[in-house]
Amino acid sequence: MAARKKSSAGPAPRLGHGEFVAYPGGPAAIYGLLERLSAAAGDSPDFGTPGISLDRKRLTVRWHGELPAPMQAVLADPGCEVTVQQTEFCPGDLRAEAERLLRDHPGVLASATARPEGDGVEVLVPPAVADPAGGAEQAVTGLSAVPLFAEVGEAPPA
Repeated sequence: MAARKKSSAGPAPRLGHGEFVAYPGGPAAIYGLLERLSAAAGDSPDFGTPGISLDRKRLTVRWHGELPAPMQAVLADPGCEVTVQQTEFCPGDLRAEAERLLRDHPGVLASATARPEGDGVEVLVPPAVADPAGGAEQAVTGLSAVPLFAEVGEAPPA
């Protein structure tokens, strides 16, 4: 089951896949739905990163392939507005690719993260690498078979 983390007014903590921050004062129904969805999805690599609207009244569920019966059952009576969005790539494969990129190219990438939309991997390329290459996109050309969304930047402190 997904771990719910309480939040203060400060920045959100670092989260793992399936974890989310429950902000005080938000509607409890959406957080309960997230917990039920995470439990139904289990460790499925097809389950992507859910998206919560800014007003915390709408939820986007991201999934690769056909939505299985346990997930459909949870969504039969969601308690809020829900959109199911099919992802182009398997989110688990994208998470594994992000890890591989960081492991195989530590001198080129400051960070790599599977995109919530399931359409590729976001990467940060340090200026010292991007500038001589002519930009972030040029610095990562040929590093992966999946689309890379590259920007120049440094990884935030851990």
